[in-house]
Amino acid sequence: MEKVLLLRLSSLGDVVLTSVLLDPLVEGGFRPYLLTFEPYHTLFEDDPRVETIPVTKGNLFSRETLKRLKGFDLYLDLHKNLRSFLIRFLTGGRWVSYKKEALRRRLSVHFKVFRKRFYVPESYLEVLKPLGLSGDPFPKILVSKERLRKVGSLLPDKDFVAIGPGARYRKKIYPHFGEVAKMLKDQGFEVVWVGDTEDRSLAEGLPGINLCGRISLPDLLAILKLAKLYIGNDSGILHCARAVGTKAVQIYGGTHPTLGFSLYPEEGVVLVRGLPCQPCDLHGKGNCKFGDYRCLEIDPEIVFEESMRILKKA
Repeated sequence: MEKVLLLRLSSLGDVVLTSVLLDPLVEGGFRPYLLTFEPYHTLFEDDPRVETIPVTKGNLFSRETLKRLKGFDLYLDLHKNLRSFLIRFLTGGRWVSYKKEALRRRLSVHFKVFRKRFYVPESYLEVLKPLGLSGDPFPKILVSKERLRKVGSLLPDKDFVAIGPGARYRKKIYPHFGEVAKMLKDQGFEVVWVGDTEDRSLAEGLPGINLCGRISLPDLLAILKLAKLYIGNDSGILHCARAVGTKAVQIYGGTHPTLGFSLYPEEGVVLVRGLPCQPCDLHGKGNCKFGDYRCLEIDPEIVFEESMRILKKA
């Protein structure tokens, strides 16, 4: 069996989306390995389709790491930055890289003409064409039954909706999740807040169970799989939800679907105001130039109604 190395170092959502390659590679007779930064490798702790090679920024170019990276039959560069170019140079071998559309995406921040339909999973799948392989663009990560049982003790006994209140940058954080949570509670749903330690304060005092900063990435996947719905910003946890098959409501602020991280219609609902200033940054960095974060002013009633529409079909 030929060995193939997938290189995607960060961040959370990008690493999750590499999972679209696993089934096609396995079915094509390859054994996939994933090189990624800690702790993202733990996402695949329960997934037998892939072996992970976790690294840190400090040991990425160590002699031990580079030695381990040699000898693969094929290398797939899904990062395509200076670090990945250096790894390619130092390891040798047959490399295929994905079409990042970096320039087009950067131009889309300033010029509307460059805003077009683009999905990162489809771009990842392009690397399989030279192998005669193809796959569907929906990310998938396997979660064990044992883990699903384990996280049950943290969860309510009734149907619940998971909400991720955080994101890396202020321009991506929807400010009205508390109102949405109250509406869901009034309809009989429990709310479970998920995210990292920095997100915990965003959910303090809001209706529901606050698990932000209290669970591992593998346990997060299990909780999201058990949820009836996920509601969140354009951030990594959203991609975790779609990877375990949970429908989602994705709320855009300073970024935009043209950057490649939007849900497909089959996966849920995308809410974006579509203002002329969106996107204002490739990653959502910085502060709103108007000072009011108007892109995030989506009526919580709309978020609630879209959520209930999905929940009623579940």
